[in-house]
Amino acid sequence: MSPIILVPLVILIFSLLVIVHESGHFLTAKLAGIKVEQFSVGFGPQLVGWQRGETLYAVRAIPLGGFVKLAGMDGSMDAGPRSFNAHPLWQRFMVIVAGSAFNLALPVLIFFGVYSTIGAAEVKTPIEVSAVDTGTPAYNAGLQPGDVIRAVNSHPINKFEDLPTALDAAKNTPVTVVVERDSRLVTLTITPRLDPNTGGYILGFHPAARTWKPGPIEAAGLAVRQTGDSIAGIAGGIYQLATDKSLGGLLGPRGLEGPVGIVKTTARAAQAGILSVVGVVALLSLSLGLANILPFPALDGGRAAFLVLELIRGRPVDPAREQVVHYVGLALLFALIGLVTYNDVLR
Repeated sequence: MSPIILVPLVILIFSLLVIVHESGHFLTAKLAGIKVEQFSVGFGPQLVGWQRGETLYAVRAIPLGGFVKLAGMDGSMDAGPRSFNAHPLWQRFMVIVAGSAFNLALPVLIFFGVYSTIGAAEVKTPIEVSAVDTGTPAYNAGLQPGDVIRAVNSHPINKFEDLPTALDAAKNTPVTVVVERDSRLVTLTITPRLDPNTGGYILGFHPAARTWKPGPIEAAGLAVRQTGDSIAGIAGGIYQLATDKSLGGLLGPRGLEGPVGIVKTTARAAQAGILSVVGVVALLSLSLGLANILPFPALDGGRAAFLVLELIRGRPVDPAREQVVHYVGLALLFALIGLVTYNDVLR
């Protein structure tokens, strides 16, 4: 894809996710009666800004984030009764976590929209081979359309998730695949291949799927389930990176992605079609929501942790000291982003 199209597309996606996230803080703060001084998309020098009521809305030069500035959140004591720290702890907590909550809710809305308009699809179980890609391990081993996958290395394959689990466990060593073909069992020996796009091991075939158009209630249930499965997949992938030394760790060749990696992923999705781009937006929104809720200084989760500490102690942490902690956390975050981006370039 041409950079002339790709770069604006990535900026648009980043900005959308930032607006969704910051809208969570903004709306809950407004509902709680907290004064919102600024709603900004991006960091750095202000490009465009307009004042509406008490709030300045701004677009800034570096499209890698954004912020909502709440009165008194910097620890100032003269912000008045509408300041952040003048409100009850539970209201402050809701304002802090609302950004991540909005990011986690966005994929539910996206999936609901897809299921309601385009329909739903799921892999048939047991897994039936629909097509085999030429030149792949499956093709070379003689796997055929119509074959039904029954077992891999003696492990029964009852649902689609069982197959990648078995292949990832074997990695690039040969596996014994038992398929049902014309009412008889056939045993094949196939060596899985690493898919650089997904980071998992594959055989090289397309499973048969059933498609249908769900009603609104079913679509909502499917959207919630898909979001939950995606969250579990993200958490499981991070755990695997952290515990499986063969993968190189969180900062290894298959580790965390920064802005450059996200651009690459978006480019691949754009080539596959609009639905793939929508899927990337949903996953990025989930990743942003989950990352922001981690109890790390400068993140929403870090600020929420200070509120929990306030609840336990019965009094707030000194605002000046808390700000120092967040500044240090912010510096560490920028260093991590730089390191991840460097790894992206090396890849």
